[in-house]
Amino acid sequence: MKFKTLLFLLLSSSILHAQNPTKQHYLDIYKRGLKYNDTRTAINGLQGYLALGEEPKYKDTLSMLYYISSDYLPALLVSQELMEADKNNLGALERVASCFTQLGDVKKSVEYYEKLCPQTKNPYHYYQLAQSQYQLKRTAECAQNLQLVLADTTSKRIGTPFSVAEGQVQEVPVMAAAYNMLGVIQMEAKNYDNANKFFTKAMEVFPNFVGAYQNMEQVKKLMKPGAKPTGSKPKAGSGKNG
Repeated sequence: MKFKTLLFLLLSSSILHAQNPTKQHYLDIYKRGLKYNDTRTAINGLQGYLALGEEPKYKDTLSMLYYISSDYLPALLVSQELMEADKNNLGALERVASCFTQLGDVKKSVEYYEKLCPQTKNPYHYYQLAQSQYQLKRTAECAQNLQLVLADTTSKRIGTPFSVAEGQVQEVPVMAAAYNMLGVIQMEAKNYDNANKFFTKAMEVFPNFVGAYQNMEQVKKLMKPGAKPTGSKPKAGSGKNG
């Protein structure tokens, strides 16, 4: 994802020229950074450029570069400034919502995803909203938004990172992740038959889904007569968007 974004920015920057020689110098630094996949140099070039006069399109690119570099606090601050200048900047709104998730402020994440989802109706955004609501134990709202994910068939073709073990992440279809989370909700409510059905559906969408498979195995153990909770938490997803 990072490489594709930088490649897109590099192709877009090939026609960029500034009349001011100093601004052109910083623009050249920015383009050179993109050419060599060096986001830090590209960021420094844009910072110098914007110091001589702010332009929204370059500021938007700056927030994108901070985000793909995992510099979430500056990405958040720049994106918030962009939103103040243009409330219709959905890219900035999405980055604000995601940055709050990455920075651990789940309540704020929910607040901004709730603004974003009605405007984009994107199943990926609904899944991210549901994931944050799950962390806040707002399970009824979480389940409602997961159903919106499942109602959109494009969710089969959209990927999302899913934590399967410490330091290990698997890319899975959003539809499969939504089925899995619904299974986890049922599992935590001790509705094991329903949980198993959702995990099975997740595996049907994505047969190599490690997290859903592990959850299914855990449910099988819990359904045995006299079984006691194992203490291990079910795999619900990733608290971060990657």
